[in-house]
Order: sequence, then structure tokens, then C-alpha cells
Amino acid sequence: MWWEGLCRELEELALLLDALSHPLRLRIVALLWSRGELYLAEIASILGVSRALAKIHLKKLEAAGIVESRVVVEEERAVARRFYRLRWGGELCISPGKVARLLESCKG
Repeated sequence: MWWEGLCRELEELALLLDALSHPLRLRIVALLWSRGELYLAEIASILGVSRALAKIHLKKLEAAGIVESRVVVEEERAVARRFYRLRWGGELCISPGKVARLLESCKG
């Protein structure tokens, strides 16, 4: 990715910003914050998108550590459902000054 090679703090910030840079992903974060754990089909249905599209965006959020998932198997129905919940509970405050300070700290 484009942020590789930056210091750790900048890498984490870039990954977080990249994951939150799409309106649908922001809607997913808001949905999970307000409703708690939901499974993929529920998320897709509530947001009015396909499961495939929801899954693509959920994977991006999961890779950034913003959401986490777990699979629940219903053996009697031979069904496996992937549930997602919000993992990240922080606040994001960013400014040019903060970025500049992080860059300076990376220089050592």
C-alpha cells in the first residue's frame, strides 16, 4: 500500500483513514455502533446493498481493526453465519499539525 515504509503511528493512522474513507464503510460503522453485532445479510439488508458489496467493505474495516467478525454454525440447519461487531471505539482527531508532529517523530 502507499503508506508502507512510514513509521508505525503514521501507518496506523493511514490505515484507519483509508478504511474510513468510503461513505458505505462509515454507514457500516454507524450501524454497528447503534445496533451492536449483526450478521452479514442483516447489514446488507439494512443498508440496501448486496451481501457481496457489504462483505467487501466489511473486510476493509476488519483489516484496519475497526470491526471484528465471528462465525456461528447452526449444525441442525447446516448454516454458517458471519457476525460483525465494532471493535474500534476510539475517536479520530486529525489536523495538519498532528500529521507534521508524527512525521517529525518518525525522523528520529
